Amino acid sequence: MSSHPQTLAIDFDGVIHAYSRGWQDGTIYDPPLPGTLEALEHLTKTYAVFIHTTRDATTVACWLADHGFDTMVDVPGPDHPKREFWNETGVLLVTDRKLPAIAYIDDRGIRFTTWDQALLDLAQVM
Repeated sequence: MSSHPQTLAIDFDGVIHAYSRGWQDGTIYDPPLPGTLEALEHLTKTYAVFIHTTRDATTVACWLADHGFDTMVDVPGPDHPKREFWNETGVLLVTDRKLPAIAYIDDRGIRFTTWDQALLDLAQVM
């Protein structure tokens, strides 16, 4: 058994941030969805949690920090190699990369079981 915590991925818009007016200019304009802060506080004690977003990672990290969370921005570059995984509890990693995780919490996901079922589920959303 590994000594590393299990990893969870959480989408930002529509899961943490209400996202009531769409993208706009990239501004994070809504408060957290009800229960978000308590859930993140609970999850970061046990799991390595990363926030998956297409928004500017620094902007999201600052918004989360303003709500009381320790954050780290995933910025690959010459001094920071491309991250392959996340396994630190207590700190929310903010990234645009889909890192390995035991679960992905997302407001727009379709759970895959078979392609036939996925296509049926997609048709219900459309």
